[in-house]
Amino acid sequence: MKAIFKSAVHIILINDNKILLQKRKGSKLWPGYYALPAGHIDEGETQYDALVREAKEELGIEINLNDIINNYVVLRRNFFEIDGKILEPYIDYYFEIKKYNGVPKIIEEDKCDELLWADVNNLPEPFINYEGVFLEDKTITTYDCLTDGAYVKKLIK
Repeated sequence: MKAIFKSAVHIILINDNKILLQKRKGSKLWPGYYALPAGHIDEGETQYDALVREAKEELGIEINLNDIINNYVVLRRNFFEIDGKILEPYIDYYFEIKKYNGVPKIIEEDKCDELLWADVNNLPEPFINYEGVFLEDKTITTYDCLTDGAYVKKLIK
């Protein structure tokens, strides 16, 4: 049987050597945790379509695809349950962006409590573990998640 993966985009906005984080609220998973602005890729969308849409929907900013300075693809394989839900594997697309139009603000007040510019080397707690691991080491291409929720990095060359 062929594996089917859900996909998500993660937005790494950089400003004065800080990254923009959201404090999640009202979500099934990780409420109260800090995280990168992110969202699912909808059926029929490319990762680039989703990036532009999520930036507008969540932050009220416009992104030009020519302003992407780095992008990464990570296979996140999950082998554990959290809050009574078994997490499915994901293909995560991370995009680093320094230039955008508009001022980031909370658009989805039911999903976000706070926006915070943070030092990437001093992330606030609690922070979604797989995103924090990626921000520490952007050479990661695959994560395997153990039953305790700790991620094991795997590099595929």
